[in-house]
Amino acid sequence: MGLRGLGECAPFPSLTYDDINSAKAAAAALLDQCIGLSVDAAIKLLDRHFKELSANSITGVVGVECALWDLRSQMLSQPLAQLFGNAGLKGLSTDITMPIMLPKNIAPFWQLYGPYGFKTIKVKISGNIASDSDMLAELVRVAPSATTYILDCNQGCSVSSTIEILEIAQRLGMKVIFCEQPLPERDLAGLGRLTRLTDVPICVDETVRSANDLTEILSLGLKPIVNIKIMKSGVAEALKIINVAISGGCPLMIGGMLESEIAMGFSLHIACGTGAFSYADLDTPFFFTNRLTGDSPWHKNSAQLSLPRGNGLGLALTPFAAYK
Repeated sequence: MGLRGLGECAPFPSLTYDDINSAKAAAAALLDQCIGLSVDAAIKLLDRHFKELSANSITGVVGVECALWDLRSQMLSQPLAQLFGNAGLKGLSTDITMPIMLPKNIAPFWQLYGPYGFKTIKVKISGNIASDSDMLAELVRVAPSATTYILDCNQGCSVSSTIEILEIAQRLGMKVIFCEQPLPERDLAGLGRLTRLTDVPICVDETVRSANDLTEILSLGLKPIVNIKIMKSGVAEALKIINVAISGGCPLMIGGMLESEIAMGFSLHIACGTGAFSYADLDTPFFFTNRLTGDSPWHKNSAQLSLPRGNGLGLALTPFAAYK
């Protein structure tokens, strides 16, 4: 048929617990098992044996999974988003992530990315109250007054330090819409205490890697915002998490780690197809110097990401990227 499915393996060792070498090996082993199978049969094989196939590298398996879903949608002559639902969204607006940085570097950062039209800034928090406070104060000075904020602690805070940084943000006049993953991923008791101590919504990221993880949280009477990332969960499992979150009344954010426009584009299709997401953090391709595709939503340098046109993922590798 001459069709080619695109996928991306994007290891993030501290979160996905794999690396480039293990991802390549896992992807190659899975592709060998897929030879001779129909696309649907290959997807079913992956679904049935996802845990064991991804034991050495989840991102290697997810890359193949994405390629199979892309290929399936092309064979059906429809956009990838339609495989995930009938919401029919044509795009969404993403935030921009500001890494931990010295106050003197914040103005140049915003001069570069402010023109993209971001309404929300996701700020990485170190857990060092003094330096975090100085960084937030400078950011508030530089950013437009209507800006909303997400504070992303990446498991680096305690209950007490989270409360302290949220109080500092309040004194600075920041409109914090939620605080993401402030505590270690398995500190569910701390998550419960923190939820009771603050009116700022809490978002879980690393804490929820599977639908079972979210079911456990719901059983404790908690309803956090949930950050969905295909590289930590896989596509089929991410869809299960979405269903559990909707049933349990948990708002959703679509996110990612260090993916290019290929995997981020896949996540964009999930969000637009399901229509289930209140928040989007799909900004990483804006930071890439070189593009892997000839055109994508991120080529436009705008916070508003429109779905690519055409069947499947709707993206094509540049000759250089295909060669590499």
